[in-house]
Amino acid sequence: MFINRIFLLLPLFTAFSTNAQVQFEYVFRNPQDSSYNCYLKVIPDTDSIKGLIVRDFSSLPNTTRKSPFRLMQLAADEGMMTIYTVTSNYFPELYYDDKGPTLLDDIIKEVMEKHKIPKENLILGGISSSGTRALRYAQYCLSGKSKYGNQPKGIFLVDSPLDLERFCLSAAKHIDNFSDGMLEEALMMNKAFPEKFGVTASHNPKPYRDNSVFSHTLPKGGNAVLFKNTPIIIFHEPDINWWIEERGASYYDINSYDLAAFANTLAQQGNSKVELITTSEKGFDRQGNRKPHSWTIVDEPYLMQWILRTLW
Repeated sequence: MFINRIFLLLPLFTAFSTNAQVQFEYVFRNPQDSSYNCYLKVIPDTDSIKGLIVRDFSSLPNTTRKSPFRLMQLAADEGMMTIYTVTSNYFPELYYDDKGPTLLDDIIKEVMEKHKIPKENLILGGISSSGTRALRYAQYCLSGKSKYGNQPKGIFLVDSPLDLERFCLSAAKHIDNFSDGMLEEALMMNKAFPEKFGVTASHNPKPYRDNSVFSHTLPKGGNAVLFKNTPIIIFHEPDINWWIEERGASYYDINSYDLAAFANTLAQQGNSKVELITTSEKGFDRQGNRKPHSWTIVDEPYLMQWILRTLW
């Protein structure tokens, strides 16, 4: 039994886009749990939905809050549905195994079937760990594990960590240098990864490499070889002065280190459909404070055009 909660959204984004209406529908696949195995559909006002954009979050967005971001409205204007999913009750989730991807696979099948969305018009992406999960799900599909033959047509990433070995060695070795959010993240990583893999990256890197979408250490980037034909767009802002002064981090400690190497590795393998967008002075939090690790670095109209070009 599923629980659906439906809201009609009159246009909140008229300053940014056309006035297409969308409908919000919350789906809780387990009526006793609203924190996991659930999703939010942003349904465009159209008789025929052209495609599906999937973003996996740690919790569902609150649709009563006005957002300065507009990707879901831009998608709706193009006749595309966006869904926000929660496929893990463990935080932080980077899809340490196939449990999350398997659940996401079921949800995507469920939504596409119900709304008669063309199966081939599937895009995934997100910021930080959500982008990592998008690639991990694509890896799951490209490895032939999808029960329904799902194959994402493109992936978008916003400052996402890709090499779990690098990520965890950074957190363990440089934690004494970090401050603020970087320190909090390192403490979390130093607990979460050994808990999931049963070993630290310094003692046995194999599970870290096996579960990474990209590896600096392995030939050809390890699992990166799976993406040699996948269109991917990457946004990052490697403001190293900010990272040093505000977080005590070096290049090795920030996600740009993985993203640039990943893009270069795929280019060397012949993937001409990878676009790395390096921004400057665009990252801010919602209070207006400088923060390179932020969705504000994304040119949303450009991303939407990339999605459309990738699909059609």
